[in-house]
Amino acid sequence: MSATDKILAEDALRDVLDSHRRAGRRIVLTNGGFDLLHVGHVRALEEAATLGGVLVVAVNDDSSVRAAKGPGRPVVPARERAETVAALESVDYVTVFSDTTVDRLLEVLQPAVHAKGRDYTPDTIPERATSLRLGIEIAIVGGAKVHSSTQLLTRSEGAREHQDRVLPLDAARGRGFVLRRARALLDRTGYLALDRLVTTEEGALVQQHRTRFVRRLELEGLPLYLKVNDPADRRRSPIVEFQNNLALRAAGFRAPEPWLCMEGQVDGRAVGALLTREAPGLALDEYLALALRQSGPHESTALARGIGSTLRGLHTARFFHPDLHAWHVLVDGSAAGGRRALTFLDVMRLERGGLSVRRRKAAEGLAALALSLREVVPPRFLLAILRAYLGGTLRASRPWIRAIEKRIKHLEHRGAWRNVGAERAARLRPVEE
Repeated sequence: MSATDKILAEDALRDVLDSHRRAGRRIVLTNGGFDLLHVGHVRALEEAATLGGVLVVAVNDDSSVRAAKGPGRPVVPARERAETVAALESVDYVTVFSDTTVDRLLEVLQPAVHAKGRDYTPDTIPERATSLRLGIEIAIVGGAKVHSSTQLLTRSEGAREHQDRVLPLDAARGRGFVLRRARALLDRTGYLALDRLVTTEEGALVQQHRTRFVRRLELEGLPLYLKVNDPADRRRSPIVEFQNNLALRAAGFRAPEPWLCMEGQVDGRAVGALLTREAPGLALDEYLALALRQSGPHESTALARGIGSTLRGLHTARFFHPDLHAWHVLVDGSAAGGRRALTFLDVMRLERGGLSVRRRKAAEGLAALALSLREVVPPRFLLAILRAYLGGTLRASRPWIRAIEKRIKHLEHRGAWRNVGAERAARLRPVEE
């Protein structure tokens, strides 16, 4: 049988399995995305095949992989992933499915065994309740979780990291840095000059404060954001924010690609400018206001887990963002994709921590996020984010809740919340309990 012959639609597969079942063969079902098939997949499938006479593999379709892994995934389309899996000798049949779990497929196909990889335990698989109700055996197969498609992609991205280099920019009236691959375009359009950056009226004015403004520009079809501080403020250095964006990206987190930063003198006054590539996505508060209305319990839990685990990763890497309001986080795809879907904005005040994650320091950003989300999402969702952040129980959350609530009382009187957050919260209709 060829690989393509092994790929069956759900109805056809059900009929085929009925005939195998009548012949007394034990049916094993396993599932996954199988994006970039690797040795970990092969070993798990080979072990699963030993548990019965027929191995069926359910492959996630493109939309469900994207929801779980974030933008840019899958790398390989569903039909090709299914054919690759079907080409393995250990696999008897493959079907492509669109659900977030295989609960429904378990009901339809009625396998004797449901096999999962070692990133799960029998108590943590999403379909545990369904398997127990149907009398389906749960099996954990494969070696330790030391291989993954995400790791392969991260390794590949790291091989290209040398391209993300900057050049010093010593202008006549200032200093700064420019991204190597952006220099030619900025030179052609005249944006290597600080006075041009400070005085331009091109594009659309996005924000304007007493001492700074933000404009959205398009240079040769590429969208960019220009932030100008006039006069320059030592607390809002464009060079520092440029460096922070680079540091986050190098650590595997998403931040706007920084193209240029400059500080210097224009018309006798100190000014600073930062130019970044526009990051795609929807602000986190707007995203959740929409997503939670359409999500069931499993999907909501996945969203909270993606957000909480990304924040924990940020702090574990010793990056602390004290201004982590919901409008400083963009979601590109699904928040369940974690760090592959969440982009951190406005990182000028990003701080580096010491040898441990201190609750007081971490609570600053967590409080800003909770304050800017509490009118938009149910309290239980905020608690789910914190529990995912801690990887623990409600008891472990209590001292963190107290620290966060104490910080919220301080933040409620600051301009960021009074000028921006209150208006956004009033505009976004809350999700009901």
